[in-house]
Amino acid sequence: APGRFRDAGVFFDSSSRVSTSGAMPPPGGSKKKKGKRAKEKSGGGSSRGVGGGSGIDALIESGNEHLAFERLEEGMADLKRACVLAPDNADAAEAYGMAMAEFGDSVDAIAALKRAAQLRPNEGFEKFMYLGQLLNDAAAAATCTRQGLAIIEHQSSLGDPDADERICGACCALVEQLIAAADDVEDVADECDALLRRAAEADVHSAEPMQAMASLRSLQGRTEEALEALRRSVATWRSRRGGREVDPDADENDDEADEFEGEYEVSFEFRFETAKLLLELDENTEEAVMVLEELLNERDDVVDVWHLLALANHGCCNFDRALELLDHADALNEKQGGDEHVASDLMELRSAVTESKERWEQDVGADHKMGGGEDE
Repeated sequence: APGRFRDAGVFFDSSSRVSTSGAMPPPGGSKKKKGKRAKEKSGGGSSRGVGGGSGIDALIESGNEHLAFERLEEGMADLKRACVLAPDNADAAEAYGMAMAEFGDSVDAIAALKRAAQLRPNEGFEKFMYLGQLLNDAAAAATCTRQGLAIIEHQSSLGDPDADERICGACCALVEQLIAAADDVEDVADECDALLRRAAEADVHSAEPMQAMASLRSLQGRTEEALEALRRSVATWRSRRGGREVDPDADENDDEADEFEGEYEVSFEFRFETAKLLLELDENTEEAVMVLEELLNERDDVVDVWHLLALANHGCCNFDRALELLDHADALNEKQGGDEHVASDLMELRSAVTESKERWEQDVGADHKMGGGEDE
């Protein structure tokens, strides 16, 4: 679901193409969420319960406040009740659909968000952005994202200070969906280029347009351009921590540098996609390994990160390290329920690493014998 990283699941498939923007929670795509969506909706503060107002609006406010303080059962119950009592209320349908997208069932989320879109088709970009991420039909997803983008553009024309960042995320999400829906990437390449230029203009500090460009150029077979764009993206997000500019040459003892160390503005998921692209495009695995090691330092409970890091170490012939990482991945997968597809993928990689290690040792042994004979 948008904005939610699946702790127990996996989203990495070593044979799949790389997603450019990952799950894009409104209002921004690649950036970390500043607090929970529900808290933003309710305005924070202490929960007042249903008694804080009257009627449907009070139920919606109460539900959002419950969610803000992680009382999910109570929050979802209030929002669902609001929808039952007022099936033609766009606010209720939108609030319930967005909450379901974050915390519940995607089928129910889609139904509620579609109802909200029918009731209020020209206002409220969030429901369209969520639908763009939830729908399996890439063409339908692109249609929803276009509508969300149109609403955001209108808000920008009215002077909304947050619209530029939202435009950037929406443009990048639309590029991903256009690529997914196209039979041939060249059919949508010009439109994608225009969207990414618009994204870069809207948010000059965002690393997302360049990473999306890298994925597009990779699909076009323009590998050198893809790697150049990706490196520019990485340089952008590495230069900014906590939403502020950081001098990469600053004194390590500087208090301000320490305060923002590791707090990259881009999300965990975005940097995982960065690592996938780096492994696809760059013969040198050093940068990809660095990104993945940083992710592990932040969170060590995501099987996909252990898996991809093992793959990277296999690629640079660090076979023992790769096998060690696979041991961790296997144990973590078992702890999280033992997904059979994940276990199969890990077993396949383990077999490849073991075979490569054996060949390497045989080659080194043969070279050593040859060298020893010459010395004699």
